[in-house]
Amino acid sequence: MLNPASKVLAFVLQHIIRYRKQVITENLTKSFPDKDARWIRDIRSEFYGYLADQVFETIKLSTLSNDQLRDRIRFENPELLSQYNDSNRSVIIMMGHSGNWEWAGALTALSFNFKMLPIYRKIKNRSFNNFYLYIRSRFGAVPILDKEAPSILSREGAPFAAAMLADQTPSAKRAWWISFLSQSTPFFRGSEVMARRLSHCDVVYAHIRRAERGRYSIILEAPPTDWRATQFALTLGFAEFLQTEITRDPANWLWSHNRWKHTPTKSSLIVC
Repeated sequence: MLNPASKVLAFVLQHIIRYRKQVITENLTKSFPDKDARWIRDIRSEFYGYLADQVFETIKLSTLSNDQLRDRIRFENPELLSQYNDSNRSVIIMMGHSGNWEWAGALTALSFNFKMLPIYRKIKNRSFNNFYLYIRSRFGAVPILDKEAPSILSREGAPFAAAMLADQTPSAKRAWWISFLSQSTPFFRGSEVMARRLSHCDVVYAHIRRAERGRYSIILEAPPTDWRATQFALTLGFAEFLQTEITRDPANWLWSHNRWKHTPTKSSLIVC
């Protein structure tokens, strides 16, 4: 672990506070219906360790040096981003709540000439919101609000890399419903709609894998080649990419998020 106190925090979260234990258990059980109760308990316990690590790692990002960051997280295949960076083309990075996405954004800003634009959702608590704005901008990135992103990106002249967490939960009516982790799951339309509108932008999927405690690697993947011509292809490709990575390392995803709190309505758009 990055900090010995992480082990203590994991114990407190799991056994004393029992932080979102029911949500985590239900999410894992429904996502992996073929797994037994012991497997669910083991992954849940491992997840609490991951979550505790992430708390301390995110705080540590406020003081990490460039070299320390590079030592703790790296790109497995940076050439997928380098090709756009070298040709002065903008790119949208679609990623999920895996590994330490804050470290990944910082490393991207540090590693490429793109104007790094992490898209974020405002936190109600002003102190927390200001802290996250600080750590997200430490290495040269310029965070932008999700509601303002379409207009800002359409006007941005310099080549940029806009990173968005594309696995958050939209409302039932505003979602595209996709078969994901053994259940019907709502996905935001925004990523694909915005990418289609921004004809000067390419798209890359990203996932942050755990290498060992306190260290990560970023894996990149190109979307389907026909995503501009085929509706839903970009979002379906991302869902498949994310599901494959989650299945590879189940504890390395934000299971405490109430991802399946909505159910489809009569007006919901069922993609697959």
